Parts: sequence; structure tokens; C-alpha cells
Amino acid sequence: MSNTLLYPDGWLVLGLPWPEQTRDGWGECALAVAPRTMPRSLVSKEAGTVLDLAGGLARDLVDGPGKAVFFSDVTLWLDKQGKDWGDLGIDYEAVIDELVGAPVPQLYMTLMQKAHAILCDASREGLRLHYTSGEVEHVTPQVRADVHAAITASLERDWPAYIQDLIDRGAIQTR
Repeated sequence: MSNTLLYPDGWLVLGLPWPEQTRDGWGECALAVAPRTMPRSLVSKEAGTVLDLAGGLARDLVDGPGKAVFFSDVTLWLDKQGKDWGDLGIDYEAVIDELVGAPVPQLYMTLMQKAHAILCDASREGLRLHYTSGEVEHVTPQVRADVHAAITASLERDWPAYIQDLIDRGAIQTR
């Protein structure tokens, strides 16, 4: 069995719509895929480009956010290069929909609403959260890094068991 399946070198984490029903402030609102383990024959060229960019950022010790790369991280990285998805000929919403529907291992994640907002934020200045108390919180790069670390820890803990279960049930082949 390939350790790459159980322990990939990174994940692309997609923010999904915040669910109508939550439990104690937690909602199933994110999806993780392992870019380097996804056969490109199963996705469009555009989705393959997104996976390649995310995989590259996961391994980039200088510009990358770590092993859990948010779709918004790739968007921010493109912005730093003076580009956007349109410059690459990519309809990012269509690619997200395609990846959500791709026939590959996908781990759904449950997050707090604040973490979900940070996951989805691709603003240059950082997210500002407005609370009902009137308080406004500016999400600092450190807070974003903390969310990355928490999501990475969750994936490193949960992904191997998830993949092993798929293998044991015959849902994926390792050869």
C-alpha cells in the first residue's frame, strides 16, 4: 500500500456553503482532497491546474501555508503574482463544483463558523469579523496560521483512518 494515499504531502481544502443546521456552532462546511493523489484523467485541465497549484503551495516552505492549502490561499498567491483565475482561463466556481463532485477520496470537515470564514477569505487586507456585541475583530495572519495548523492537525489525524477504511471496504484500489 502506498504511504502517499494514507499520508499525502498536502491537501486542498475547499470552503462549502455554511450549513443551515449546525450543532453548538459547528457545521460541516469544508472538503479536503489530496491533490497529488488525484488522477488528472478524472478531472478537467482547469481542475488539474488548481490541484497542481495547491500541491505546489503545500510543498513550498517559503510562500506556502503548510500542508493544508485553502482554495483562498491559491487565490491570494495568484494575486501576489498579479494574476487571477480569469487570467488562467479558469472559472473557479465551476472548478470547485467539479472537485466536490469528483470520484476521488474527499474528507468532509466540521468547523466553527469563524474558522470557516477564515478558510474562505481571500481578501488582501484580511478578514474583519463583526459581532452582535458591536466588536470588530481583524483576523491577523497569525490567526489565519492558527486555523491552518488546526485543520492540518485534523487532517493528519483523520485522513489515514478514512483512507484505510476506503481500502478495507474495497472502495479504492491501491494498485
